[in-house]
Order: sequence, then C-alpha cells, then structure tokens
Amino acid sequence: MDKKSLTSLFAESIFQIPDYQRGYAWGEKQWKDFIQDIDALVDDKVRSHYTGTVVVYADSRAGAQLYGIENLKVVDVVDGQQRLTTVCLYLAVIIQALIRQGETAFESAIPKYLYAGATCRLILNNDTANVFYDLLKTGQANILPQSPHQKLITAAYKRLQEHIDGQLKERGEKGIAYLKELYHAITQQLSFTFYEIDEVSEIGMTFELMNSRGKPLTELELLKNYLMHWVSRNEGDLAQRTMLTKIINKSWKDTYTNMGRSSGTEDQCLRIAWTLYCSHTPANWKGYEGFKNDEYIPLRTFQQRSLEDTRAFIIRFAEGLADISRHYASITSPCTTDAVSKDELLWLTKIHHTGNTANFLPLMVAARIYRVGGSISEGDYIELLKALECYGYRVFLHKGRRGNAGKTSFYRWSSEIFNQTLPIDKLIGWVHVLTRYYAPEDSFLAEIAKPSIWYKARLCLKYTLFEYELHLLATEGQGKQPQLAWGHLSDATIEHILPQTPDEKSHWKDVWSSDEFKECVHDVANLVLTQDNSSYRNFEFIRKKGKLGESPSYTNSDIRQERKISSFEDWTPKEFRVRREELVAWLRDRWKTPRVQSVAPLDIAVDADEEDSEAPSKEASL
Repeated sequence: MDKKSLTSLFAESIFQIPDYQRGYAWGEKQWKDFIQDIDALVDDKVRSHYTGTVVVYADSRAGAQLYGIENLKVVDVVDGQQRLTTVCLYLAVIIQALIRQGETAFESAIPKYLYAGATCRLILNNDTANVFYDLLKTGQANILPQSPHQKLITAAYKRLQEHIDGQLKERGEKGIAYLKELYHAITQQLSFTFYEIDEVSEIGMTFELMNSRGKPLTELELLKNYLMHWVSRNEGDLAQRTMLTKIINKSWKDTYTNMGRSSGTEDQCLRIAWTLYCSHTPANWKGYEGFKNDEYIPLRTFQQRSLEDTRAFIIRFAEGLADISRHYASITSPCTTDAVSKDELLWLTKIHHTGNTANFLPLMVAARIYRVGGSISEGDYIELLKALECYGYRVFLHKGRRGNAGKTSFYRWSSEIFNQTLPIDKLIGWVHVLTRYYAPEDSFLAEIAKPSIWYKARLCLKYTLFEYELHLLATEGQGKQPQLAWGHLSDATIEHILPQTPDEKSHWKDVWSSDEFKECVHDVANLVLTQDNSSYRNFEFIRKKGKLGESPSYTNSDIRQERKISSFEDWTPKEFRVRREELVAWLRDRWKTPRVQSVAPLDIAVDADEEDSEAPSKEASL
C-alpha cells in the first residue's frame, strides 16, 4: 500500500472501470465537497489533501495496451472510480481553460492525464465511455445523454465548468495564475492511498474493509462484495473459484446495464430479487445484510444450508438477478423494445400514472418473466395489468388508502407466481377480491353517484379526466392522440366550468343557488381539462363556449371534453346533471371489478403496516 500523487498514479498504467461496477454516481454534494477541497489547496495554502483510496486489480493475463507511443499495463479500478472520474473531468476543464488563455504548453498535459488518440487514461464502463471521452476532448457530448449515468457525468462537467467560469470572472487578471495553481494542486498535492490486488476474488473482501469518502455503496454493491468475499473464503479449487467469479461479475454487469435504462433504483430491484428468491414477507427485508443469514448465504456455518447448496443458490440467484433487472427495467421504463407489446405498454403506462407501483412490482416482474417465457399467455398477463390498474385507482386514488395497503398479499402472490404454485386466473380473481376488500363496490358506486369535492384529490382528478379524454378520443375522436400529454397536466390545466369565484353580478349567480354552488363547484362534472385555464378566468359560460375560430373557447378546443361541453347552450345545474350522469356511467364501467365465482374466499393478511390503511394517503380521499 503506497501514497501517491495523481502524477505518480497515472505514470505507468491505463485505468479502466469494469462493466460489473456501477457507473458514475456522484451528485451535487460530492461535487461541492470536491471543489472546496481543491480550492482549499490553492486559497488556504494547504500542503496536501488526502483524497481517498484507489484499489486496482491487475490481471496477470491481461497484456499491455498501446497508449500514444507507449505500451502500458491496464488495471481494473476496484475502488476510487468516482473521484478519479471527477478529477479527470476537472483537469479537462482547467486545461481547456488554460489553452484558451494562450497557455499552449499545457497541451502536453493532455496525454499524461486525459487521453492519447482515442484512448482515455481512465476508461469508463458501459454506456459512459464515449460520453466521457467527448467531454475530456471537446467539453460536450456528441450524443444527447440518455441514461442516468450519462446525465450525471455530463452534469458533473457542467458544474465544474460553471465553477471555473465563475472564478475566472471573479479573479480577473489573477485568473490564469489561479488555474495554474489548481492544475498543480490536482496533479501534485492530492494524495491517494494506492493498493493493488493480485487475486480477483479478494475484491469483495477488500470492499468490506474499506471506508472511503464519497457516495456510500448501494445494497447491490455491498451484496456483490459479500459474494466475492464468500468465493475467496470458501472456494479452494481454482477452476470453481474462477467460474463463480465470472458468473457474479457477468450478472452484475448485466444488472448495471439494465439499471442504466431504468427509472427505478438498484435497491428496489434487489428487494424484488429478495422477495422472489428468499422471503416474500415484507418485515424480513433487512437490506443486503439479510442475504448473510445462515438460511441463505452463510459465510462460515453450513448447518442450515450446506456449502454445495449455498454455491448452487449463489449461481441461481446471480443469474436470476440479471433476468429480474431486465424485466424490472422494462416495467419501470416501458417502451416498445425488449418485447414490450402495444397493450403492455398501454397498461404499464396507466399503472405508472396512478402514482403507486411499489406494491405491484415484485408481482409484475414475476408474471412478466413467465409471460416472456411462455408459461403465462399475453392475454392473461394483460388482464393482470388491468386488474392492478383498477386496484391502484380504486384503492389508492379514489379511496385514498395508504400506499402499503395490500402489500403482504401482493408480495406473497409474487412468490407463488414465481414458484409456479398459483394459477394466473386465480391470481387475477384475487386481485379483484382485494380491490373490493379495500374499496368495496357498493361504497365506490355510492361515492361516485353524488357530487363531492374531487378537486382536493388532485392526482385522482387528473388521472380520471385524462382517462376520460382517452375514452372520448377512442369513441368519438377516431382514436386520435390527446392534445394535452400526461406529463403536462397540472393544477393549471384543470378548469372549473362554473368558476370558483364568480362575479356577484354575473349570470352565474342567476342560475346557480348558493347551495348548488357549494355542492357542485369542485365536483368532477364541473371540471375539465384545458390548455386555456388562465384565459377563461371568471368569464360567463357564453364567452367560455365561444364559437369556431374563436380562441380560447370550448368550441374551438382540440381537447375533446371541452368540445363536448360546447354542445350545451348554458351551464346550469341541469347541464351539470346531464354531464354528471354520463361521467358516472363511464366511471362505473371503467373501474368495475368483476366477481369471479370460481375464486375461493381470500385469506387477507393485514400486517401492522396495513392495520391503519383506512387512513387517507397523501392523496386525500374523495
């Protein structure tokens, strides 16, 4: 173990981030700390700054790689990738600024620290390598950043660039001297503890012992390190150790690749894998520590599970994790790739719009695995998604139950579907039974039958009106796409037809009594999606209705429900009731739960976290 400056660290090797490592993950907190540490070396005349540990693995079988005119050893970065990446980005910003100021001598620093030809001194992994190279060379990526890692690394460069630009403006003529001092501080005064590993299986054990500054390791990373430690401790046979190491590394590489296109989180994905492979009981989830239990992956004591069974479980889990991450990515970020059908995309999108998917994720992943594998038909899979969407609307949005209502049942079903002990048709029936348990049919029908204050339950209101617009477009609009996208919906896109504060001398006061106003003004039948809310203000209905060619007006709107309202001559309690009857009929049909006679009574497990699920969630109940 040696202490090295960046110059001595980069003197003899090319550093690369293995694909099985996580991508760039630093954010504003880490960037701010990093900038302050470097500035302290310059402004406070601090002699050196301990930056952290850099651990590398040098594979004896890996040959040298041409870098410029030199053949250099290539080493894998085990720890330190976040700070090394940020150091290179900051150096690129500084060197480019110096060259722009006429300090061309610093061009010779580029191959020492950044790149030679098309090869970087630090080679990043997965989908960030090319973006990183572009940033080092030109200061901008040649592609629009897509994945979270690409976006973070681009944001890091921008943040560092903004700091340098700000300092140059503030320091004026002293700016060039400041840049040179920064360059010297980074290349000579940063101190790294350098450690080289000879055996790949030591990587996990090394991680367990390290406590580096920076962004904490995720549960997924900690588990990988534990598995590598397990291999190092328990596999004496070189061939067996090599085989297990390759399986683990490949699984984590595939998992990180899949997570790069997912809007979900690594910890959530790992919890799904735990639920399907280990325990479906929510209370048993203890993070990666739970895997170390003797029941699952014991490190030393093999009484509950033999060493051979543990090895087999590690292989099965590692390979299964990669598969789970692929389906998890398709569910959390659905698109028309990875065998996502048009109907699946439609219903996954609707489920996401309801705003509460966490309860369903293990079940959806398990079902999707067998849908893709052919054990569950496309039709049954879509019916399951429809049932989950109905549950999300009825239970979470309309009834306002807590977000964990039904969690135990959904997690148990996910395990049973995954282990193929629960038929899909029975599962679908049980989801409807659970919907009626938390949001009884009679209660749902009674609540939508009379006017109420829908406006306080904003997400429920937005989802209802958006789905109503889709319904109208499908039945009356020749299947056209909505003119107001889901992502653009806000309070400003919801219009009160009868205004909330009508003028005292307006026609509204003539046709609406005080009691009728209080009862109806915030009801769904008096609310409509619009792009012109601020323009309508408290206008009379005749002005809001307008005529063809007159904008803004209901008559001239591209939104189908506004156009439909324009068919009324006036907006009085009579017209309100007509629209309400139509909406109620649609609501009853859209979110009804069929009674499946063949489904046995459901034993609903109400956990402690569900006992108070009668209380409203953050989205207030109607």
